[in-house]
Amino acid sequence: MRLVPESHRFNASSIGEANYEQILGQIMANMDDMFLALMGSIILLMQAGFAFLEAGSVRAKNTTNILIKNFADLCFGSLAFWLVGFAFAFGDGNSVIGLTHFAAINLPESRYTYMFFQCTFAATSATIVSGAIAERCHFNGYIIFSCIITGILYPIATHWCWAEGGWLAELGFVDFAGSGVVHMSGGVSALVGAFMLGPRIDRFKNKTSEYINGHSTPLVALGGFILVMGFMAFNAGSQGSISQYGDGEVVGRAVMSTLISCGTGGAMVLFLYKFLGGGTWSLTKIINGCLAGIGPYTGLNGQLFFT
Repeated sequence: MRLVPESHRFNASSIGEANYEQILGQIMANMDDMFLALMGSIILLMQAGFAFLEAGSVRAKNTTNILIKNFADLCFGSLAFWLVGFAFAFGDGNSVIGLTHFAAINLPESRYTYMFFQCTFAATSATIVSGAIAERCHFNGYIIFSCIITGILYPIATHWCWAEGGWLAELGFVDFAGSGVVHMSGGVSALVGAFMLGPRIDRFKNKTSEYINGHSTPLVALGGFILVMGFMAFNAGSQGSISQYGDGEVVGRAVMSTLISCGTGGAMVLFLYKFLGGGTWSLTKIINGCLAGIGPYTGLNGQLFFT
């Protein structure tokens, strides 16, 4: 633990009234940075959630490939976002793309925490693709695809919607926690990837549909729980601060609406599958329902009221 020097310790008797406002402002800024760092760290756990969910849903022989792809997402995606992604997303430029702060050059240190927080969003968007192309993509191709998403596609969409002067932001577009920016970007990329690669090997063997069972139900359940927890931080952290008046109320609305949308989606899909579909209670269906319920709601999480 780093010891705080005596010169840095708070001493009310030695501080004039004029400095109290400055000190309070610094404390509030530190609180906001800590809030973003904590929420971003929890969001980073969603990488593990996606990895476990996908690994349990595929055949045992492909488990290692799934896990290494999700770890590679974090490694290569972070580098791509640091080098060019943050600049495209939040650098000064025009209404379409940012053009400054490549590799964090001349980026004020006060924005490092926000850069980290946004990097976790970019990694989440890229990881969505991993599940859609599981068991059908070479590792080298996936790394290139992941870098393109985190370094180019996601940052440009972010600039349009969340950067000051972005053309969608100027039109009044609202996306509180990334329903379109994060999940639609990742989802469309996943759809394109799955369409280009085609079905998994043995999925339509002998011209008939063959359902491929996953190999580990506990891994699927663990991944689902981690993802739901990660979404709480994902949506709460999108407020961006916790020190201003009303921040707590917005965060409360965000986590509560996340929980309600999770429960609604999971319960609805579970009952529909039980009584209109397969006739059984399905773990995978309730998990997919929870995630499907949360995703669309992220765009309005902090704006919803319950009375």
